[in-house]
Amino acid sequence: MAQTQTIEAVIFAGASATPIYVAQAKGFFAREGIEVKVTPTPNSGFQMAGLINGKFQVASTALDNLIAYQEGQGTTKTERAPDLITIMGGASTELALMALPSIKSVSELRGKEFALDSLSTGYAFVLRKMLEKNGLMPADYKFVAVGGTRERLEALRAGTKAAGLISEPFTTQAKKEGLSFLGEAVSSVGRYQATVQIANRWWAKDNEKAMVGYIRAMISAVDWIYEPANRQETIKILAEAVKIPEAAATPSVIGLTEGQSRLSPKAALDIEGVKTALQLREQYGEPQKKMGAPEKYYDLTYYDKALGK
Repeated sequence: MAQTQTIEAVIFAGASATPIYVAQAKGFFAREGIEVKVTPTPNSGFQMAGLINGKFQVASTALDNLIAYQEGQGTTKTERAPDLITIMGGASTELALMALPSIKSVSELRGKEFALDSLSTGYAFVLRKMLEKNGLMPADYKFVAVGGTRERLEALRAGTKAAGLISEPFTTQAKKEGLSFLGEAVSSVGRYQATVQIANRWWAKDNEKAMVGYIRAMISAVDWIYEPANRQETIKILAEAVKIPEAAATPSVIGLTEGQSRLSPKAALDIEGVKTALQLREQYGEPQKKMGAPEKYYDLTYYDKALGK
């Protein structure tokens, strides 16, 4: 019997990680001869440093995190020089700008503090663009790093921060708790590649069979999620994985196949969306610099092999 290979994956727990949860629950990873152990990350710094340093082999993350670390703009020091690649797409996303109940408009956020994952990676630049379009410039507010979506929601619940970007399945909870919805952020930037799967280039090269198997299992999971007959089970899988009621997970799962945050069919990478992420980093990244061509940040060799090309 062939030996099972273990892959350590570090993820942001939530709707965007549903394909991983499904691939585990439905045995798609096991079918490929791999076992995927998942570590939820408290923030992007922990995630990216752990991946680059070799503690993890795969990460489900925002594309902009990869770009930031590759370009020397990451927020956490690493033991190795980053040599990361995007191995497959994921989805765009819906990022709800949620605020304290007393705040009813973006203009009321002038002089306030925002809860973010990181000050200069992930979706910080998406939020900056949204605020700019609503008349608020960087001097008008303060970004504070508190962690992932769950941590940002806790900051709003505690009243220690005035606003923050919240993604499903926590957006629905935030609205039910009376927090103010001030708009959706990604629509401010247009076509945008948000979540992706990434790996160290050297690890992928040395473990091609496992890398291709991982991608093939993830594609199978996306296909499975898109089957209408599997919706209720997908809701159950997500709810159990992130420890929320099934009713709270339902909008998230519907959003995986419908609307702006739907999963890319076959987990394909949206190159135009990659370009938007690069443009935002060129505009807001510090120190300011010219980014590379989109293909600098991805290698679809393994993805194509997973599809049998």
